[in-house]
Amino acid sequence: MLKSQVYARFLPSGNRAAATIALVAAILFWAGNSVAGRMSIGVVPPVALAFWRWFFAFVCLLLITWRQLHEHRKSIWCYRYRLLMLAVLSITTFNTLLYLAAQSTPAVNIALIQTSLPLVTIVLSIFLLREIPRLRQVIGLLIILAGLLYVICRGEWQQLLLLKSHQGDLYMLVAVTFWGLYSVLYKRFAIPLPGIVILTVLVGIGMPVLLPFYLWEYSLVGGFAVTFQSVALLVYVTVFASILSYLAWNNGVRVLGSSSASLFNSLMPVFVAFLAFLFLGESLHPYHFVGGGLILTGLWLALHRRHA
Repeated sequence: MLKSQVYARFLPSGNRAAATIALVAAILFWAGNSVAGRMSIGVVPPVALAFWRWFFAFVCLLLITWRQLHEHRKSIWCYRYRLLMLAVLSITTFNTLLYLAAQSTPAVNIALIQTSLPLVTIVLSIFLLREIPRLRQVIGLLIILAGLLYVICRGEWQQLLLLKSHQGDLYMLVAVTFWGLYSVLYKRFAIPLPGIVILTVLVGIGMPVLLPFYLWEYSLVGGFAVTFQSVALLVYVTVFASILSYLAWNNGVRVLGSSSASLFNSLMPVFVAFLAFLFLGESLHPYHFVGGGLILTGLWLALHRRHA
């Protein structure tokens, strides 16, 4: 219980400011996950990266939560079908599709498709949660999209017409749809379990579902060499892009709602550009700062609440 209290200290469930910080951290970790997906080309096959990521994450989580899993076993069994649906949408499909997309799609295309997450989530929230977006939220979303397009086209609007279609684009479109559905259903289901317990159960369910696809890939391309680069990639995607990011995201969705939380995904291209500068040697340009400023402005407008 002591370790779960440590998580609760850093991710308080009722604090909007803490939830906002948690969502920003989650997006930063997932931006690194996109960069890791690009760096894994020729090092670790995509489905293998997804499977072993969740395998090691499950081992780490199990060491922390096995007592809580036993305490909440009746509730877990009661909500087994809802947990299965959430596990397939998040653990099994989203990251696997992202790693597959990274094999054939440039980062700019991945970023462009991921920007549709707020739209997907808002539309799904209207039908599944009956949440009607506020005018300020709609205006903020438009500003966010303008900033994103400015970053993606590198400050030259005509560059948008030069984007080419790749097979990975379809993978990312499906992945974003699944993630939007996961975010909406996570709030609608409102499963009365601690966040870290839910994450452990989702990984424990989603990983075996992914196993047949990993074995199929292994029969086609084989495994991978255990090198410093492959181990470093697995450590990052296990600790930061799996455990910490999901805990932070789930807390943010619970406090701010799925529609508001999805807006933070708009920070992804800015973070990807920054991480690519650090780890891939890509340079930053003025359009990164202009677009990032628009994105932050749109986020503030969409999330700001008027007080009497």
